[in-house]
Amino acid sequence: MARPASGGLHRLRRPDSFDEVRKSGLFRSSTPCHLLSRFAIVFQDTLEAFLLAGGVRTRFPTMQQVKLASESLFNASAETDAVDIFIGHSWGAGRWSKFLALCMYFNLGTAIKCACGSWLLVVTVLLGWGGVTILGGSYLAFPCLTYLPISCFFLAFLFAHQIMGETPSVWVDKLCIHQTNPDLKAKQVAALPVFVARSRRMLILWDDTYFERLWCNLELATCARFGGAEKVEVLPLWLAPWLLTSVLSQLFFVTLWRVLEQVFPNWGAAWLEGITDHVGMILGEKQMLVVAISSGMMLCILNLPISVPCFFSFRMKLRSHQLLLDQMAAFDVRNAKCTLPADRGPIEQQVRELFKDGDVLEDQEAKATGDVDAGEVRLQRFVGVNYFRDPLQSFNLYVRGTLRDSVIAQIGDELFVPWRTCLIAILPVIFYASASVLGCDGAPCETSIKLQGFVSVGQYMVTNCMVWALCIALVLPLTFPITLRTLKFAFSFGDGPLQHVAAFLCCVSASICNCLCSSFIGTLFYFVLVEYSVKKLLLFVVMLVGLIMQNAWLFCEHIQRQSRNEMSCRCIKRQAVYEAVGGSLPSA
Repeated sequence: MARPASGGLHRLRRPDSFDEVRKSGLFRSSTPCHLLSRFAIVFQDTLEAFLLAGGVRTRFPTMQQVKLASESLFNASAETDAVDIFIGHSWGAGRWSKFLALCMYFNLGTAIKCACGSWLLVVTVLLGWGGVTILGGSYLAFPCLTYLPISCFFLAFLFAHQIMGETPSVWVDKLCIHQTNPDLKAKQVAALPVFVARSRRMLILWDDTYFERLWCNLELATCARFGGAEKVEVLPLWLAPWLLTSVLSQLFFVTLWRVLEQVFPNWGAAWLEGITDHVGMILGEKQMLVVAISSGMMLCILNLPISVPCFFSFRMKLRSHQLLLDQMAAFDVRNAKCTLPADRGPIEQQVRELFKDGDVLEDQEAKATGDVDAGEVRLQRFVGVNYFRDPLQSFNLYVRGTLRDSVIAQIGDELFVPWRTCLIAILPVIFYASASVLGCDGAPCETSIKLQGFVSVGQYMVTNCMVWALCIALVLPLTFPITLRTLKFAFSFGDGPLQHVAAFLCCVSASICNCLCSSFIGTLFYFVLVEYSVKKLLLFVVMLVGLIMQNAWLFCEHIQRQSRNEMSCRCIKRQAVYEAVGGSLPSA
């Protein structure tokens, strides 16, 4: 957050003084394209970066050049009555993490559409050109159906904001507050509560220093008072690196798989025969079980190289996510830091005015109840009015309770990963599935059909498509929540070297379970179609139901928790003040 040039603040504007602010031309907005230009260089807190953002290139700038850069940045913004997104962040976080987070926020949907669109275009052209068997054994299958869509994904992820038409307006301190005009800067900083109140949403780029900054807390308090928790959107800075690491890991996995297919066409079927002989010596004549375990072992071997980056990325996700929730649970605005000591008094006074008499919680409760019958209120826990005699404590309780619950509803707890996010993380595998099916496993289609025991191209294609669809929809997404749970279990015993080794082995074990499960469901489906029997069909149905139930437990639990948080209870009369954190009923 930008600061007044000197002397600190003497008075912050009230959020309802918008007319005065608008007439003064203090409220301005920018665009995602301007914000993310030069890879979001405005978030790099150095003079050199500031000059580059303002279009000035020099090693030894004069004061006139600094002012020129500041004017260039400020004039690129425009006067406005309201903005779509107020971006709150801490200058303690790095530039690149903010750049990736904002790219994910603004560009992820476009990136997915570009990847799927390019894949669909290539498939349509190739199938229209030579039919479904044209890519059998071709070197073009993998790069055209996997590398090309993933390349489009990354290009759109990083640069789509530059070509998008209508984009939301944003407010960011470095772009919307004049940096070299002390008087104008002081007026704009003092009007910060007005800017927050006139924003439709507040996007918090969270890092471990965000809740430690008093100015950030003022932004949050203002947004809570004039918009409620539903207006606040928290985007952790670890999320984008974790997602991109997962995508790249999966891309490496399918690349290794494809290299083996090109060097050794139908290597899977050929190696499977040798492994099956050894496994068969142990398990006897149980052909279906032998094939499932043998193919699962091959997948496990291919997954081993990506276990190391997956371990570190999942550990980062687990710890950072838990830290976010822990910070909110122990939040105390009095412990926040302030660069200028003179600013603390006006800022804390502003928070007191926002949360005086606990009316913000009553307002939020009124909004949250929605359409309810007379005498019906949303289920809450009560505390005595004495809790709110100190407005700062009211704000603390709001962050610890209502806001924290809202964040959990948005992104879940540290063990939760949305099913949609899991699918994005395995995009390379999804695209590779099409390359594997249409490329006939790296060999001419006639050869693959004969070697794998099929009788026609149609049977081969349909069977492989169904196997891949089952694995992608029901098996592969489970890797993420299961890995997080095994890591948390390992680290629950401590954080020493032995625990790290155990956690890494747990990560590998989760991958092995995933591979074996994929192999079993694929093998069962194959035998049901090729060598049908009631027993095999029953086993397949049982395993399918088990996978569906496991997905429902791991991915739908979050939705059920949201429903429970919004549950209403009849015949409970409204009493005193509601509190979203905890506590007991006031004593009589």
